[in-house]
Amino acid sequence: MSSFGEDLKRERELRKISLREIAETTKINVRYLDALENNDFKRLPGGVFNKGFVRAYAQHIGVDEESMVNAYLLEEQAQGN
Repeated sequence: MSSFGEDLKRERELRKISLREIAETTKINVRYLDALENNDFKRLPGGVFNKGFVRAYAQHIGVDEESMVNAYLLEEQAQGN
């Protein structure tokens, strides 16, 4: 089973969208987008920001925002954060 970050990255790559494009549109730093794709949540600012980043990313690439937020929360819980 793939992880949240792998799913996010796969969906983005299927649509041929770069992280830079998402960063420019959403105003989210590329390092935070990269951290999401690598399930490296310790590099994120935390709290509501993280869910907002996931929502904005999902919206930009055209996938269901709520399902991605839920997948993020499950992955975060699995990591014990």
